[in-house]
Amino acid sequence: MEAPVRVAIIGGGIAGLALATQLVKHSHLDVQLYEAAAQFSEIGAGISFGANAVNAIQHLDLSEEYHAIADKVAAPYTDVWFQWRNGYTDEFLSASLAENVGQSSVHRADFLDAIIARMPLENAHFSKKIQSISENDQEIILTFQDGSSASCDYLIGADGIHSNVRQYVLSSQQALPVYPKFSGTWAYRGIIKYQDYKNAIQNLQNDPEIADVPQMFLGKDKHILTFPIRQGEEINIVAFKSNRDDTQLAENTAWTQPVSKAQMLSDFSDWSDSCIALLDLIDNPTIWALHEIDELNSYQSQSGKVILIGDAAHAMLPHQGAGAGQGLEDAAVLVELFKNAQINREALPKISEIYQDLRLERACKVQRTSRESGEIYELYSGEYPDFDSIGTHLTHRFDWLWEHDLQQDFQIIQNQLTQYFQQEQSKESCAL
Repeated sequence: MEAPVRVAIIGGGIAGLALATQLVKHSHLDVQLYEAAAQFSEIGAGISFGANAVNAIQHLDLSEEYHAIADKVAAPYTDVWFQWRNGYTDEFLSASLAENVGQSSVHRADFLDAIIARMPLENAHFSKKIQSISENDQEIILTFQDGSSASCDYLIGADGIHSNVRQYVLSSQQALPVYPKFSGTWAYRGIIKYQDYKNAIQNLQNDPEIADVPQMFLGKDKHILTFPIRQGEEINIVAFKSNRDDTQLAENTAWTQPVSKAQMLSDFSDWSDSCIALLDLIDNPTIWALHEIDELNSYQSQSGKVILIGDAAHAMLPHQGAGAGQGLEDAAVLVELFKNAQINREALPKISEIYQDLRLERACKVQRTSRESGEIYELYSGEYPDFDSIGTHLTHRFDWLWEHDLQQDFQIIQNQLTQYFQQEQSKESCAL
């Protein structure tokens, strides 16, 4: 019997870990996950998933864990992703609806903890920051900064926006390295109690939906979003401010910093009293410098035995709530590819080819439109110059993203793998 295909995953964030929990189920695979940190961990607070991401979570067999902790907005607003409002006046502009999903969100750490419970710890290795990668005809050799090494037949880089695996993939293609780029946007972040904001809105005698329904307040070079987390008891807040002419950070600038409430309130001093009340409830805000990477021309190495997923492949701005979802789509496609028990070492370049054909164009489009969405929210887009045109456009802007048909992708996978193995069998017959 042929030995299992050795698959190494670099990076234990949501995408890498979700992928690993499914691949370890298959006896024709030997799956090992290497995480640079001393334990699995997530930074950040709330994370929002569109309908496409919730679909990918289902295909990754994580629905039970996800829905046990996920938040949904109470009826009659269950289908609402966000309401769009003028940030200076609270005027309602429109709403984006995702049928049967709406605003589905969790705390990042809670979701990661739920996935960790599905991961056999004997397949996870910590404090393993990748230092170098090399290939020969037989295997891929991984060297870690602690002096240890490992080998595999197939390498999946899920090591985030600073990915070392990405630089290896690009160098194998004789392409220049790709590094994170500052977008010119900073994001204030905080979590507050829902009831505190509900009380504030009632005291102001403002529209109660502002507290009860996920909101996106829009304004010139700024916007604020809110959505529920932790069973509706808390509200995740992100308040963005942009200067798109200032995209160079001073050397050694921390991407995440504590910041004073006074500075945050000053930046939004001319906004509505609802927005001021919202921000004033954040006791210890932090500010984040938002980065992305350029769209890549390839997600696979020259050999076809090293690939990229998640932020390593397509780190994007958060303005469509789509970054984590694209990583989960990557993982779902790879699970479908690798579950075929006929997969062997010779088939690995074919796996990469199919994966890239299905994922590259879509993920690049999501990167591009995420950046464009932020420009629209902040009245920076010449195509949508005022609140009325923005509100009309945003009603259906995200339908194409949410309605992606993973089942169609899976059918393509099955058809292509069937054709591939038939061709390989025919070659063997001819050789005999």
